Amino acid sequence: MSKKVSKKVSKYSIFIVLLFISFSLLGQERETDLGAIFSVRLNKDLNRFFGLSFEEEIRLLTNNAGFDRLKSDIGIDYTIVKGLKVGVFYNYIYVYNSDFLYESRHRYYANLSYKYGVNRKLTLTWRTRLQATYRDETRGEYKINPKYVLRNRLEAEYNILGTRWKPYLSAEATNTLNDPLGNEIYKLRFQGGTSFRLDRTTYLEFYLRADEYLTGQDPRVISIGVGCKKNF
Repeated sequence: MSKKVSKKVSKYSIFIVLLFISFSLLGQERETDLGAIFSVRLNKDLNRFFGLSFEEEIRLLTNNAGFDRLKSDIGIDYTIVKGLKVGVFYNYIYVYNSDFLYESRHRYYANLSYKYGVNRKLTLTWRTRLQATYRDETRGEYKINPKYVLRNRLEAEYNILGTRWKPYLSAEATNTLNDPLGNEIYKLRFQGGTSFRLDRTTYLEFYLRADEYLTGQDPRVISIGVGCKKNF
């Protein structure tokens, strides 16, 4: 890697660290939990318009010593025009809940996303997601079931020309839709990381994620993530 590229990567890394340090100073009365996320994702293009995806993910919490959840995700997306996609997905979640019980949950969601290339280096992607999660009331007490939320995310990706690295930053807000006490944004997610291309179809991803809850007593969660993506 050239000195010029190394300097860019170093600047980006410093920015990510400063971002999360600043974020961690917000709402210091809230406890912080550390976690880890590991995932494998498979993508298959059926034709010019339709694509399938499957992903397995495991999350650890309690300073990486405890199991949090296992997720299996499958879905199909459709390209309306260049850059604009819609998709529908199903997500099975096996989670260790707040009542210290293992629970199965079922999640259905629909995505609408638009990707815009600002130039050869910078790409912006906006995604909105309508999501419904059905929880097992024999394994926990829930005031809302199913839980409907709307999630909006904006991501900026930077292509370091001449290398296999693509660093990115994203911010996401989650808004309740069926809370009887009133709907509001209750969770923010900030993520920064990079993908690394192993070959034409295989990518690794490394990232740092911060989940901040604006209501309730849930702790702030800071997670380190490692993933692998394969396109067919």
